[in-house]
Amino acid sequence: MNGACPTCGAVYSVEPKDVGRQIRCKKCQTALKVDPTGLVIDDATAPEPAAERAGPRVPNLVARVGGLPTALFGFGVFLVIVFTAMPLIGVAGSDRAAALVERLEFEKEVKLKALVPKGKRESDLSDAEKAKFNDDKKKLEEDYDKRIEDAKNDARATKIGNRRDVWYERYGLMFGFVFVAFGCIAYLRGADALVLRIVAAVVLSVMMIVMFLTFGGCAVPKV
Repeated sequence: MNGACPTCGAVYSVEPKDVGRQIRCKKCQTALKVDPTGLVIDDATAPEPAAERAGPRVPNLVARVGGLPTALFGFGVFLVIVFTAMPLIGVAGSDRAAALVERLEFEKEVKLKALVPKGKRESDLSDAEKAKFNDDKKKLEEDYDKRIEDAKNDARATKIGNRRDVWYERYGLMFGFVFVAFGCIAYLRGADALVLRIVAAVVLSVMMIVMFLTFGGCAVPKV
């Protein structure tokens, strides 16, 4: 019997007892079946003509991650996580910028105290020592005052930037929830496992409740 694939020539071991068996070529993925003469293309599972298979197809990558519902749900969750974390990161950035101002002010204070000779007070300094102390103090203050002013401006700019970023963060969350909602609806409309559809229904319901409480006028207004 001919055990060669008609498409790519890959050879398989087939015997008369295998007649009627259907296999798929490991090399070219052609659907084959065993007839009395050997391996032939399985017409029952042959690819559809181009005219019949025209239209959108789910990309292989989407199919590998679990289909379109999983892709939508996963991307939505990704957006929700990212845009929920961004305000926290922004607050941390503001705190870091403010801490830099405090650190520079602390360093300035420590270095000013270090200008006074050990064991003496500023009032005990001689005229020459006072002149040197005042000169060093002036240079130190000029250096640190400029650095502190720059740090304060940076902290203020960071704080303003965080307030402006809220607009983008809210939009990101909105799109994240939209993708999660479409993913849940796709699960509910599909033939997935019952547990998965129950989880999708619960997630969708919780999202609707949260959105209603947030934007439906149930929040207590600030006086």
